[in-house]
Amino acid sequence: MPEFKGFKYVYAVGQIGDIFTKMANTGRPDKLTITYVQKTWNLSNAQYSSVIDLLKAMQFLDSSNVPLPLYSEYQNHNLSKKAVAKGVKNAYPALFKAYPKANELSKDDLMGYFKQHSGAEEAVLAKIYGTFKKLCTLGDFSDGGETSQDDKKGHYVQPMDNLPQFSLPIPITMNIQIVIPNDATEEQYDKIFSSIRKFLTSSQQDEK
Repeated sequence: MPEFKGFKYVYAVGQIGDIFTKMANTGRPDKLTITYVQKTWNLSNAQYSSVIDLLKAMQFLDSSNVPLPLYSEYQNHNLSKKAVAKGVKNAYPALFKAYPKANELSKDDLMGYFKQHSGAEEAVLAKIYGTFKKLCTLGDFSDGGETSQDDKKGHYVQPMDNLPQFSLPIPITMNIQIVIPNDATEEQYDKIFSSIRKFLTSSQQDEK
């Protein structure tokens, strides 16, 4: 696959869409080789090999062209766009380290970054930029940790400002349990209950 100082690109950007469409709508091959692409998918142009190499960089394929879990994830319609976004970040790690939301950068900003870090000529820069932006259009880079609207409906959290206010002190009820030995004398019983009465009386006076 063509690459210039770490920045990967393909010869024809439109071929990226061709390959991803086939991946989504066909079975998963044991190995995704250029021969498979040409004979099974009927995509005869040899330049499709650059897209296969791009899939390796995205970690959709291993070094032997065997599909990895991210390839399988892409084939799930509900996960496909997220899978592409993960793959793009795998293929351009330095760019996303510098700009975590690199997919949202303007063309001028991206071209400036690619130029600064590669020194490539305009023709190559255009291919690097075109490859990156095409991949970005296929991916969903939104934060997967955000709570969906459906989840919010099912898990309403009352704002703190709207919680009922309580005036202090809050009444507290205590239950006192006294265990008296079976062999206690009458005098001991009198002392115990006398102490309890004295404690309760003093507590009521303190409250007043």
